[in-house]
Amino acid sequence: MQPKLNKLLLSMATYGIIAANSWVKCKNPRVATGDARGLCWINYPIVLIERRWKRTHMVKNRIPVYHVAIFFRYAACLTTNLMTTTKEKINRIIGLDMHPDVFAAAAIEKTSADQSKTLWVKDRLVTARLEDWAKKSLRKDDLLVLEASGNSFEVASRFHALGYTCLVLESHQASKIKENFCNDDRHSAVKLARVYLSGLAKIVWQPEEETREFREIFFAHRAAVKDCTRLRNRIRTFLNEHCVRLPRGTALTQQRGLDKALSMRQWSEIQTELITDSFEQLWHTERRRKHLEELMVKELLKRPKWLRLWRLMGVRHIVAFGLMAIIGDVNRFPTAKKLVGYFGLSPRKVQSGNDAKGRDRGIGKTGRGDVRALLIQAAQNALSQRNSPLHKWGWKLVMKKDRNVAAAAVARKLTVAIWHLLKGHFTPLLELNKHLKTKLLYIATLLGKENLKETGFKNRSEFIQYQFKKIQLST
Repeated sequence: MQPKLNKLLLSMATYGIIAANSWVKCKNPRVATGDARGLCWINYPIVLIERRWKRTHMVKNRIPVYHVAIFFRYAACLTTNLMTTTKEKINRIIGLDMHPDVFAAAAIEKTSADQSKTLWVKDRLVTARLEDWAKKSLRKDDLLVLEASGNSFEVASRFHALGYTCLVLESHQASKIKENFCNDDRHSAVKLARVYLSGLAKIVWQPEEETREFREIFFAHRAAVKDCTRLRNRIRTFLNEHCVRLPRGTALTQQRGLDKALSMRQWSEIQTELITDSFEQLWHTERRRKHLEELMVKELLKRPKWLRLWRLMGVRHIVAFGLMAIIGDVNRFPTAKKLVGYFGLSPRKVQSGNDAKGRDRGIGKTGRGDVRALLIQAAQNALSQRNSPLHKWGWKLVMKKDRNVAAAAVARKLTVAIWHLLKGHFTPLLELNKHLKTKLLYIATLLGKENLKETGFKNRSEFIQYQFKKIQLST
C-alpha cells in the first residue's frame, strides 16, 4: 500500500494535478499529519514528496514543518483505504495465567497498553483440556503470552503444535506489575497481556525439545549432587551426636565406610539400623549421580562441536554439558557480551545525580546462577593451574583486589572464549597437550571398561586418540 501511494502522489505532483498547498506539522520527520483547509486529515509517511518540495525549516516550538502539496479527494480516499486495511490486520492478545490443574485466559485488543479494551476473561479452565479450549475460543491470528514458570515451555509447545504463536515472558519483570487492590487469576491474565503490549517484560527464548531434555538431565544431576552432600552431612551429624569421629579419608560411599562406623562404638540394634539405612541411601544416590554423569558424557561425545570446550582450562564434561543445556543455539547471542550478560557476569553500575562516573557493584545476582556457579568453579581451577593462560592475569587481580573478584573476572574471560570457540573463532589444535589428555583419561575412566568395549574401544589410549581426532576435525 505504501509504495503505491508514494508513487501516485509523486506522479500527481509531477504532472501538476495537485490542486492546493498546505502547511503540515509533524513530530516525526517521516510522518506528516496535514490539514488541507479543513477538508481532510492525512496521517501517512510522504517521504518522496518531502524530498521533492521545499526544504525543512524550524518554528518556535521546534517541530519540523514541511511545505507539501496534497490532492484532497484522492488523498482522502487512499487514507480511508489504508485505515480499513489496518483494522483488518489487528490481532488479539491472549494473556494466560497457567497452573498445573486450571488456568485463566483474557483477550484484549492489540492497541496501546493504556487504551486496549478487555474483550473477555475466562477463569477456572481445565489445563488437561487446553487443546479443546484453544480450538473453540482462539483464532489463528491471536498472539498468546504467558509468564515463565515450571510448565510454560510445555504449554507453549502444545500451542505451537496447534499452529498458534505463543510467547513466554520473563517472570521477574512481569511479576512486578500487580494490582494492589486485587491479585487473582483473572486480573493476572489481563495483566500479562497488557505487560506484553507495554514492552516492559522481556520475551524468554523457548528451547527446542532436545535442549529441554538436556536441561532435565543437568538439573537432575545437580539435585543428585545436593542429595549426596546432604546425606553425608546427616551421617556425620548422627555420629557426632554420639562422640564418634571417623578418621580422615574414610570413604562413606563404600562398604568399608559403614564397617568403620559400626566398629567405632557399641551401637544398639536400632542405632545400627539407622546408620545402615543412612549409608544405603547415600550409596543409592551416589549411583544415581554417577549414572547421570555417564549419560552427560555420552551425549557430549555425540556432538563434537561441544567437545571443543575441553580445550579450555577448567572446563570438563559437567561444565561443557551445562553450557550445552543452557545455551542451546549459540547463534541467538550475536556477541560475546550478550552471553556474558546472560550468565550474569557483567559488573553492575550505579549512577545518579551529581555522581557522573558512578560506582561498580560487582556482578550482582542476575542471569543464570546455575551455570555462573560452574564457571566460577572453572575460574578457580584456572587460577590454581600454573599452565593456564589466565593464571598470571588472574593473580595480578588477586594481588590488587580479592580472589573472588579475580575469579569472577576470569569467569567472564572464560565465557568470552567459550563464545568464540562455539562460533568457530579459534586456532587449530596441533598436538594433544597434557591437560586435554588428563581430561580425556578421566572421562575414559568414568565410562569404564564395559562402556568402552560397547563403543568399540579396546582400551583408554585408543579412546583418547579417537576423541582427540574428533576435536581436531571439529576445529
